[in-house]
Amino acid sequence: MKKISPPSRKRLLILEKILSQSAKKRITSVELSDLTGWGEATIRRDISNLELHKGVSNGYEVSVLGETIRKTFQIEGADSEKHRCCIVGLGKLGEALLESSVFEGSPFELVAGFDTNVNKIEIMKSSVPLFATLDLESKIRSLKIEYAVLAVPDEKAQFMADRLVSYGIKGIVNYTNIILHLSKNVLVENVNTAFILTGMIAK
Repeated sequence: MKKISPPSRKRLLILEKILSQSAKKRITSVELSDLTGWGEATIRRDISNLELHKGVSNGYEVSVLGETIRKTFQIEGADSEKHRCCIVGLGKLGEALLESSVFEGSPFELVAGFDTNVNKIEIMKSSVPLFATLDLESKIRSLKIEYAVLAVPDEKAQFMADRLVSYGIKGIVNYTNIILHLSKNVLVENVNTAFILTGMIAK
């Protein structure tokens, strides 16, 4: 089995989501390129990491490709026990993420939401336990949370990120407009639209 780079891994996991929602029996790299915006060569190269060589010219069988991706990442050590994560900042974006299905079928389990507004937490209806940010350290440690989604106001982003790291958080999905300055040991994924567009222009 080839070692799969983080960018390829990310694209393959996105492909698996696309395939799971497709009604097609077969799909070509051209069609996948139209759906994702990635180059056909990139898609074919990612899929070749799976050592699945059938159908390169006439399309991939959707069910087989999807199942191969799932099995590949299980083989590479995806734990049956999910990684616990939380959302910090329950404004409009944080609240939307809290109730979305983004975590379904992923290796992550959303176990908590945090906000500075105690009154808001008390009246919000959520299937996920909600806590004040005053309890951030104790809850991260007691619930064994490893990853955080950061959706706080920009002016609080670096301060909150530093707190999260000091409490043991290993990775942050950053929805703010701020470029976080953290230890190289901490994984940061910027989801802000401006960051993504800037990256596209730079390529």
